[in-house]
Amino acid sequence: MSRKGFTLIELLVVIAIIGMISTIVLVNVRGSKAEAQDANIQSSMHQARNAAEMSYIDNNESYTAVCDEADDTLSNTGEFGHLEQAIMKDNGGKAVKCFESADKRDFAVSSPLVAKSGQHWCVESAGLSMEIDNAITSAVCQ
Repeated sequence: MSRKGFTLIELLVVIAIIGMISTIVLVNVRGSKAEAQDANIQSSMHQARNAAEMSYIDNNESYTAVCDEADDTLSNTGEFGHLEQAIMKDNGGKAVKCFESADKRDFAVSSPLVAKSGQHWCVESAGLSMEIDNAITSAVCQ
């Protein structure tokens, strides 16, 4: 007499194996999502620096329109406002810090990263883009 089908033990073993594989995949995907958010933050920050350079030319060699000095964040107007929203969407709604020098000839912008907790990505008018340990407090990445 031949038996067709699977035993209950065989089915439970297959279900357990599928559950373990699903867990491994899910853990790896979470890390990838955070890394993708960091890549988006870095890309948007690069775009903010490019927009600042265009603003510099349009404002007689001054970065006066880049930062909102009332709360030390990226300006909410025009292209800067859109970029700030995009960055905050990726960094979990945290503030994007922005400072201009007193003479408005330099600026720096920083945002917290997601995958690297406690780290920030910073861009500045000198062309520097780098990961730093804290949010900026002046018009330079340090």
